[in-house]
Amino acid sequence: MRASLALLCFLCLSRAGIPDSVHPDYALAELRMPALFKTMGLAFLDDGTMVLAVIELTGGGEEPELDVNEKIYLIKGASTDSLPGEIKEVSNFWRQLSGVVVAQGRLYVSDRDGFYEIPDLKAPPDLQANRKAIVKWPNENHWNFGPYWHQWVFTPQYLNGSFYAPYSGSIRTGGWSNVNPTSTLSGALLQWDLAGNLQAYAGGLRSPNGANLNSATGEMFVTDNQGSWLPASTFMRIRKGRFYGHRQSSPDLDTAGNVLGTHAPNFAESLPYDPPVAWLPYGTVRSSPSQPVLLHKGTFAGDWLIGDVNNPGLVRVGLDKVGEEYNGAVFHFSLGTANAAINRMAEDPEGGIVIGTIAKISGNWPAGDKSPLYRLTAKSWGSAFDIRSVRALDDGLELAFTQPVNPDSIRPEHFSVKSSRYIRQKEYGMGKQPDEDRVVLEAQPSADRKRVHLKLDSMPLDRVLYLKVDGVTSSGGKALWNSEAWFTLNYASGRRWTADVSGLAGASVDSNPSRLSARALPAGFGTLEVTVRCGLSPGGCGDGAGFQAKLLAPTGKVLATRSGSGAEAVRFSRPGDGPGVYLLQVLSPRSAPSNLSVTQRVVF
Repeated sequence: MRASLALLCFLCLSRAGIPDSVHPDYALAELRMPALFKTMGLAFLDDGTMVLAVIELTGGGEEPELDVNEKIYLIKGASTDSLPGEIKEVSNFWRQLSGVVVAQGRLYVSDRDGFYEIPDLKAPPDLQANRKAIVKWPNENHWNFGPYWHQWVFTPQYLNGSFYAPYSGSIRTGGWSNVNPTSTLSGALLQWDLAGNLQAYAGGLRSPNGANLNSATGEMFVTDNQGSWLPASTFMRIRKGRFYGHRQSSPDLDTAGNVLGTHAPNFAESLPYDPPVAWLPYGTVRSSPSQPVLLHKGTFAGDWLIGDVNNPGLVRVGLDKVGEEYNGAVFHFSLGTANAAINRMAEDPEGGIVIGTIAKISGNWPAGDKSPLYRLTAKSWGSAFDIRSVRALDDGLELAFTQPVNPDSIRPEHFSVKSSRYIRQKEYGMGKQPDEDRVVLEAQPSADRKRVHLKLDSMPLDRVLYLKVDGVTSSGGKALWNSEAWFTLNYASGRRWTADVSGLAGASVDSNPSRLSARALPAGFGTLEVTVRCGLSPGGCGDGAGFQAKLLAPTGKVLATRSGSGAEAVRFSRPGDGPGVYLLQVLSPRSAPSNLSVTQRVVF
């Protein structure tokens, strides 16, 4: 039954609103390789060498034997134009690899039973022995025994002396989670060091097949897979000491549904709950999401991409920061990878995104022929008319577009908004509540016509707002590349709509948080004038705290920094660093009053 449902949802997504091709603002090509691989780990050494962890047996919950086909390769000169200059096997005979990470110039891997260093990256005489155990994963003497299965530690990451990775919850055959935790750390975001000290950083994960870091902020983002206690898959920002919704405390049942026994809650269930940054509606958006990756280049720099092993292509997630919290908008992004099951993604040294596949999408789990590796790169100039972002306002939503809209096409009837709620239930994949229509009372474009204000009849929290745009065109007559968005509204915003700010996709005033996140600037601007005002008095931020404004190039390089007391204008000149999305970041101390406001004006 599950396999047929997955196939049905794949067919549905194939007919989604975007063309069956690559996003026009990006280029996609196969990496030329001497063979095809099932990719379970993808990273880059400091010199640009690609690290590729591959497997043959994808398997399920059984405890795997050591297999010579479980390998680690180092690949130099990977290209879309020619075969690599060198591909070298440096290790083999693993159980079931699930991720690789490079830390301080050294290579580490996560296998089914533990975390290892690969000490010799040059010419190891014994490939099977080329490993050093760092830590064994928690098992309490019954790792993958009997009904307790599906235990992996996926895609480790490294930050400031510690490693982090999401660890599966305890799941029995068929996918239900009403079993005793295999370990006290089941479903944890694990943290450990090179001395082997292992602890839980957060908890409440089910089958989190992918994690990645925003290295600039130190934030970890993880995807999780739909099932018990998860009515849809999720994209989460992980914070220390938080619970993310997957429980292990429901009764043990036999096949007839009779209660066999109960057990204590998993450690994480008493922690404060963090909602997903974005729900990923099952089938229409994602079914079995895999490792996310942060885009640093192109039209959508700052957004995340998510693949899937049971749905084709990539979706994009844009973050809407409210204070220290997040709402998230999900968009169909790009197809073009045929029926490949996308499993791992990593940014290469040139800023391209390398996409590792595991096989072909096939029902409930990838199977059959292997698929290529791909490389996604940003084009110098964007050409697509697309929805750039969705943000919460105090009375509705703000949509930003990649090109100016035709104001004659902006009418309330061209925007359909429905809301739905997800309630976590122990039954497999159950809990999505019926859709409710939201009334679009007004639709107003900004002065530069790159933003549209949708005033709604109500903005209920803890909802996913499904937005469908029909009949809206660009000023040049283009139709939207993608006309849908799923916006997870976790937190109310105090932002007020303003139509008179020229040229900026994120320029509405946010009077709620005292810390403002980055805002996008158009490429090729002349002079940017920023007026910053915070605090109740004319003096600004109070207590002499002041503010700091930074201008960042598309590469992330800080081009200029300005400081002030919080009640004056600062100016940035045209930087001349080439095309792309420039970022303006305005920060005030946490101690500053909460009514910071920023007015931005571009002078061309």
